[in-house]
Amino acid sequence: MPVDIAKIRTVAVVGHASSGKSSLIDAVLFISKAVNTHGRVANGTSAADCLPDEIERKITIHAKTFHCQWEGHRVTLLDTPGFSDFFGDTLAAIRAADAAIVVIDGVGGIEVGARRIWKMLDEMQKPRLIFVSKLDKENSDFFRCVEQIRGVFGKNCIPFELPLGKESAFSKVLNLRTTPEADVPAELREQFHKCHESLEEAAAEQDDKLLEEFLGGQALTVDEITKGTHVGVARGTTVPIYCGCAEKEVGVRNLLEGVTALLPSPADVGAVATEDGGSVEPKADAPFSGFVFKATVDPYAGHLAYVRVISGTLKSDMDVLNATRGGKERIPQLLSMQGKTQSIIAEAGPGEIVALAKLKDTHINNTLCDPAKPVKFAPIRFPRSVMSYAVHPHTAKDEEKISIALHRLIEEDPTFHMERNPNTKELVILGMGDQHLAVVVDNLKKRLGVNVDLSTPKVDYKETITAKGDGHYKHKKQSGGHGQYGEAYVKIEPQPRGKGFEFASEVVGGSIPRNFIPAVEKGCMEGMQGGVVAGFPVVDVRAIVYDGSYHDVDSNEISFKIAGLHAFKEAMQKARPALLEPVMNVTVFVPEQYMGDITGDLNHRRGHILTVEMVDGMQGIRAQVPQSELFKYASELRSMTGGRASFEMEFSHYEQVPQHVAAKVVAEAQAAKKAQAEA
Repeated sequence: MPVDIAKIRTVAVVGHASSGKSSLIDAVLFISKAVNTHGRVANGTSAADCLPDEIERKITIHAKTFHCQWEGHRVTLLDTPGFSDFFGDTLAAIRAADAAIVVIDGVGGIEVGARRIWKMLDEMQKPRLIFVSKLDKENSDFFRCVEQIRGVFGKNCIPFELPLGKESAFSKVLNLRTTPEADVPAELREQFHKCHESLEEAAAEQDDKLLEEFLGGQALTVDEITKGTHVGVARGTTVPIYCGCAEKEVGVRNLLEGVTALLPSPADVGAVATEDGGSVEPKADAPFSGFVFKATVDPYAGHLAYVRVISGTLKSDMDVLNATRGGKERIPQLLSMQGKTQSIIAEAGPGEIVALAKLKDTHINNTLCDPAKPVKFAPIRFPRSVMSYAVHPHTAKDEEKISIALHRLIEEDPTFHMERNPNTKELVILGMGDQHLAVVVDNLKKRLGVNVDLSTPKVDYKETITAKGDGHYKHKKQSGGHGQYGEAYVKIEPQPRGKGFEFASEVVGGSIPRNFIPAVEKGCMEGMQGGVVAGFPVVDVRAIVYDGSYHDVDSNEISFKIAGLHAFKEAMQKARPALLEPVMNVTVFVPEQYMGDITGDLNHRRGHILTVEMVDGMQGIRAQVPQSELFKYASELRSMTGGRASFEMEFSHYEQVPQHVAAKVVAEAQAAKKAQAEA
């Protein structure tokens, strides 16, 4: 049956790795009677971590949707990965949700993943509440966590609950909105009163009448507090802090009540902006529009596109426009996804998420809409890849299937890429870290039947010149009949970095006929394909042909091309050739206590540190580092910081390789060339 939009809650469950997100979803599904048994991550029965690679690794890898009913509301929860390697799915889930539950580990407190997610929620202006988990564990401390949360995320984060008991004695939570002060144990009365007053003040600030009552000393009712905080949460001016233990189901009912009472519905969120500056209203009777935020390749159903309905009502057999790609699609059956389990539903309205199978040409970041009312929503900006491997088919049979298999994985993961480097002749896969690429390789083998081997990619070195040089070559070949003859004098000079290749002629007096000048240029361009240092491509050189000679009968285009090639090579030898390496812009986000280790390590990697500044409570270190030093940085950074740091990376420029490094690169290139010749 259609659900009143005011009763819809679509919420992403987010947080740092191992903070308890999946355990919380398992508890919610059990308590709301969406499942019959309480699944556990530890023993592989979790409804949330339900896919084979997740069960094997005991972590969330893929964002998934789960549905339950609570107090007349339809609640959709999106489970999200906490590991930075799989942050693309987290980002997509946040985009699809109207609000978020940020799970904070009651022992570890705020960690780097939570900070990164909080920043993303701020950028997307998503309302949220906090759930402090694992309060039954040794060294857990709710009040320490609250102090840290308010210090890092802001004073608008307000406790809505207090825990009764500590660690193993923790057994119950007190809801500050609904619990009368008389029912509060004496040892908590002072904290209860203080927190309740903050709660009342936050609620009152959302309404002038309530604020007048509060300032006049009048206590607000439970309904007034609920109404005020609901508005405050939707506006982002109030962030409720809940607490509990999902494994023992403590505090989970209160959290569900908070989700339905305080988090916004699609109607509360209001109009959704379109890419052209317009907006659509989330009304069931409006023209349909929806956004594809996720795709999977299901072994049975095939391609599944996950659609968040923005406006209107989506039904099977509807004709819709893919506004992003320009084609039309016929909507198949609507699938409601409960983790990996599918059920068919008749229709879906604003705020709901459905999966659509076997669409012809619909992908992540596409907008589907009513053909008569075309709209387009802005795409998700996924993070850049930070780790790469060269991939090689294990057998000739695998070589035939590898490209198709990789493209299938790219279709469902926008943070995974592949590229064939024309210079190194390698097929390279790129991802967010070693775990990400390990999962990719696993999927290639287990889901798609392709076995591959990985190696560290070859660095795409270049060669250039650092001075002017002059070369000359006379090509003369006689073999009976017409021979070959061409002579060229070529001088070369360095170009500014990134300028590329330029060619000019200063030939006068017809020493080389004009129709043969392009052949000399072709010879120089061929010389650019492999330099004299180690055979790498040459960049940023200006070549000038200024003299030569020809033969009336024997001169032809091939003769002058050969002359140009050899003259260019000789000129390069004299122009102080140098090796260039790609240099990356790197930004590392790291807690203060690891600063010395990270800066020292970057220096050891021949990095040049540009700036260090505070970014969202973390130290942000900006540096430029040679690419050859970064191929395993994702895993090494995690090891150095216990997973508490993250980094971003993008190409910056090419830079001359130091002499001692260049000598090693040249020796390796020569050895590889010799081995290839002997093979």
